[in-house]
Amino acid sequence: MNQKAPSKKAEKVIDTTRQAVPFDTGNIPGPKMAKAVMPAVPGKMLARAKRPLLIVGSEVHDKDVLARAVAIGKTGIQIAAVGNSYTSLGDKGLDAHYINMHALASYLCDQNWKGLDGKGNYDLVVFFGITYYYASQAISALKNFSNIKVISIDKYYHPNADMSFGNLKDDVFIAALDEVIKELPKR
Repeated sequence: MNQKAPSKKAEKVIDTTRQAVPFDTGNIPGPKMAKAVMPAVPGKMLARAKRPLLIVGSEVHDKDVLARAVAIGKTGIQIAAVGNSYTSLGDKGLDAHYINMHALASYLCDQNWKGLDGKGNYDLVVFFGITYYYASQAISALKNFSNIKVISIDKYYHPNADMSFGNLKDDVFIAALDEVIKELPKR
């Protein structure tokens, strides 16, 4: 008897490299633009970084997005809460600090800055849930005036980052964040 082995259900691949064009058509930074990456890449980089910083903005108030921000923060990654995001993050037991976005970008460009906790500057900065044009300017400053590696795990492509997701639909964005979280160490 020739029986077929039961086929394994194919896993759905979350492709975050599509639509890697600037969300704002005027945001063309020149010849060096962000590499569009799959979600596992930022997750592995966050896991390996010595001093990572997650910068979370005001688009974190959506319950699905907030749950992912909290999950990332629970792994021990320090969070800079910009805009009004601290109102959603402040009571979650995370290492979250409120700071102005533009001031933070300036501090990050200073190699001698001691960080939000006084333990030194950061080697990896990840942007997430920040109004596009604010994040774009801060990422541009870091690209041009610092040596810090910058990744955007936002739902919009940020060409000034070193790596970024492409422009994503909401459901793909949430699934991509879940993939990032899978790569982080459990605490």
